[in-house]
Amino acid sequence: MILGNIFMQRGFSPKEVNDWFIDSFVDGTPWVMPANVIGMSLFADGGQMSTKPYAAGGAYVNKMSNLCKGCKFDPKVRLGENACPVTAGYWDFIGNNLERFSKNHRMFQSVSGYKRLSDTDAIHEQERTRAGL
Repeated sequence: MILGNIFMQRGFSPKEVNDWFIDSFVDGTPWVMPANVIGMSLFADGGQMSTKPYAAGGAYVNKMSNLCKGCKFDPKVRLGENACPVTAGYWDFIGNNLERFSKNHRMFQSVSGYKRLSDTDAIHEQERTRAGL
């Protein structure tokens, strides 16, 4: 789900991500991957599988896993050299889909949180120029 979250935030092609999962993982069978990848991870089926995207920032990843331990990025930081790409990517993703998510009652908290941020323009600019993701 963490890889799917990052791929969704960054706008990767659902078909290419689905094919990559099928090719890369022993349990990536073609009959299960479309539902898991396209429906759940990427929210690319228009909400038929899930009522909201499985999107999260670095703080959630840090809380739910040990993946952030030793990472050079800070999951609580959105901007700057030590800004977590997952955190900044999350807010960029929410902002880029604000109109769509504003119509989804399950996204109320995320949309409200985004609207309270004072640095959204800087987040979007940073994420447009972030290389290597």
